[in-house]
Amino acid sequence: MRWQRFFRRKQADLELQQEIELYLEEEIDANIARGMDKDEARRRAHLKFGSVNRVREEVWRESSFLWIEHMWGDLRYVLRKLISAPSAALTVMISLGIGIAANALVFSGVDKIALQGPPVGDPTKLMSVYPTDQHGQRAQLIYAEVYESLRGQLKSFSDLAAFTSHIQVALTGRGEPRRAWGQSVTQNYFDVTQVPMTLGRGFGSRDVYSPVIVLGYDLWRIYFNADDRVIGNTVFLSGKPFTVIGVAKPKFRGTLQMQVADFWIPLSQQASLGFLQETDSELVNVIARFAPGVDRATAQAELNSVSQRLATAFPKEMQERELRCEQAGSLPAEAWVHIAAFVAAVMGIALLVLAIAVSNVTNLLLSRAMARHREMAIRIALGGTRWQLIQPMLLESLVLSLGGGVVGVGASVLAMRALTYFHMPVDLPIDLTLNISTVVLWYAFVLSVVAGMLCGLGPALAATRPSVPNALKGESSLEKPGRRWAMRDVLVMVQIAATMVLLCTTSLYLHSLLKLTNGNTGLRMDGVRVLSIDPVHNGYKAEQVPLVLKRVLDGVMAMPQVASAAWTDSTPLSIAMKSKKFHHVGQPGDLGLDPEADVYDVGPGYFATMGIQQIEGRNFNGAGPDGPKQMIVNEAFAHRMFKDRRAVGQYLTPTVPKDASPQTPVSYEIIGVVKNSKSTMMNFEDNPPIVYEALEQNMGTSAPLLGYSLMVHYQGNGAQVANALQAEVHSVDPSLAIFHQKEMAEQIMDSLIIPRAESTIFGVFGIAGLLLATVGLYGVMSYTVERRTKEMGIRLALGATMGQIQSLIVRYGIARTVIALAIGFPMALAASKVAASLQNGITAYDAISFTLTPLFLMLVALVACWIPARRASATDPQATLRHE
Repeated sequence: MRWQRFFRRKQADLELQQEIELYLEEEIDANIARGMDKDEARRRAHLKFGSVNRVREEVWRESSFLWIEHMWGDLRYVLRKLISAPSAALTVMISLGIGIAANALVFSGVDKIALQGPPVGDPTKLMSVYPTDQHGQRAQLIYAEVYESLRGQLKSFSDLAAFTSHIQVALTGRGEPRRAWGQSVTQNYFDVTQVPMTLGRGFGSRDVYSPVIVLGYDLWRIYFNADDRVIGNTVFLSGKPFTVIGVAKPKFRGTLQMQVADFWIPLSQQASLGFLQETDSELVNVIARFAPGVDRATAQAELNSVSQRLATAFPKEMQERELRCEQAGSLPAEAWVHIAAFVAAVMGIALLVLAIAVSNVTNLLLSRAMARHREMAIRIALGGTRWQLIQPMLLESLVLSLGGGVVGVGASVLAMRALTYFHMPVDLPIDLTLNISTVVLWYAFVLSVVAGMLCGLGPALAATRPSVPNALKGESSLEKPGRRWAMRDVLVMVQIAATMVLLCTTSLYLHSLLKLTNGNTGLRMDGVRVLSIDPVHNGYKAEQVPLVLKRVLDGVMAMPQVASAAWTDSTPLSIAMKSKKFHHVGQPGDLGLDPEADVYDVGPGYFATMGIQQIEGRNFNGAGPDGPKQMIVNEAFAHRMFKDRRAVGQYLTPTVPKDASPQTPVSYEIIGVVKNSKSTMMNFEDNPPIVYEALEQNMGTSAPLLGYSLMVHYQGNGAQVANALQAEVHSVDPSLAIFHQKEMAEQIMDSLIIPRAESTIFGVFGIAGLLLATVGLYGVMSYTVERRTKEMGIRLALGATMGQIQSLIVRYGIARTVIALAIGFPMALAASKVAASLQNGITAYDAISFTLTPLFLMLVALVACWIPARRASATDPQATLRHE
């Protein structure tokens, strides 16, 4: 085959050369035998055979692909040129690398949210089966009895499995106790997902009612130090023993989007951990794998038919609900509605950075093309075609762009590592890490190729059509007398206009973040530490919880560094807040109209610890668990509920659905009013309505999702206090898992995770765009000065002063900057309106941003123009008059 001959060309050529030499020797011997002398015999033999080199070339050509030969020759030529000009090559690769890194970083987020499926066997065949609510929205969970019936009826799926949403436990048995999140699953869960085990095995039919556990790979590696002998060992979940039977493969963390499971236990064992009462109806997530030859349309048709039968068999559970299926791990369509606009905006900004980089590189390649106009003219004069001239120039830009892609991928990896320093303000099993997947690498590769073609095509076309006579005399066809606007000027104006949009958007986000950071939270920030425990999920019964909390609080209050401390079921600014609606006692409640408030269950010392001033009434001191229900409200809630009337002494009742039980909930007496403070997040409304209930009166009703948080106001060294607090908790019970330990100042900063991440991303993009635009403008001005060297010398010789020369060059650059800013200003206004619609707290048409940004860009442009202008004014007239 030809490809085989292609790779054996050198060996074949050597063999051919030997055959030719053998033939010639035989022919010479034959001629000598006919009576010729040796020289004549050799001459006649060579005449008869013909040109040896021509035969070798023909055979070589027959075994070759000419386009590969030409491409390889061009590639070697390009590499030699780039090695001879390393600074230019590095400038291009870094410029493109910045733009590609921005896009790879954003696209990795899109890949994480929307494109990556769970790491299971053939993820395209694994479906999530879920019911819809009355409005057609995804309801996610299915009643366990409906799942059992469904499993027996569906034929489009080879099997179905069920699992619960995350359960939290205190994990003990190896080292320090820690909090862990897991799932209870049916015994066929790992068969349906087709997830192999790193160690041991998955669940089988004999494990349905057994206290066994499969560990996640990360939990095994971190908590168990990757111990290969862990199989068969006993671990304790909330005080209950479980036997380890397997370790899942790396990267498998469950099938829920962006949620992490540390372990899996049989579904029957969830009740033993105290999560279900015997009277509860279990709700589960359902996954299913297509049977061979079945597609989604066929499966959905069967689900529609089965839904009707289930509505008859389970009228309460399946009322006005239909079953749907989507690929497991995919983002629900309703979730896309909330993030699509933001993702599109960030992707647009990233592409804008790349456009600036492409413009910058195109300018640089134009400069290199102008320097080669004489070379191009000589090549054309010697018979070279235009494609032969364009090909190496395009190849050069492609090589540079691929190098930029490598730089960009490397920079995006560093950026992803930097983003790991952003923490959620709440301890939930959410995976926010980004990574470079194969899809992201392909995206970066395609982006590099496209950027390379865009950068190289214009300069290649411009450089390969010179006027040969003029070019041979040293005149560039790219610069014509009388032309006021060149392609380079247009490109640099595009960069400045795009940078205007970037910097204005960045300043809006930074200004918003600055206001939020310096805003009044209404909470004490310094000298307050948070520490959380969860006695219920640590194996304690509900009636034991108050005693555990009291013992810990008494021990903490005895510490000399502690000024005050109090328990609460919700840490301020932790996103996940519970809320209720309230109405006046004796009046009918309306879920659609009654005021809603964030609800905290707090101990008596909470307000003193958090620095929340009480302005009316009294504290919870003496509020026993069996006494009348009491609440304290903040000013915002009091004003919303009572307008100008006095709130203290009023009675309110939580508003519940009409079908809820009991129909008449308990009433609360308002015993005090406190100052406003932030609650859910820093960038939400300024004064959210808040209701504080007595923790002692609500402690046994339900276990808080995030445990109980001890707020401690201390004096002294924070690290020492943290160690002392941890020791105090473990003195009460060494098995208590401690989590969510941080300073309140850290909690406030973590609550700004979204504004901080946005500001960081836009800030990096803005700085990158500014650097690229500055380099581009400086390059244009430097090139302009270089090309007008002779003109500068003539002007100086005719009496022009250095100031006049500087003014001429600076006016040239500033004029283009002003035009670019005029173009970019309305684009920036439009971008600010989009940003304000996407992020709460951003003010569109911010006067500070739209005043300082253009002035800053003008200052940068002035510096970028002045440096080349100063160099031009120092020109020696005698030297320049002899310039070519």
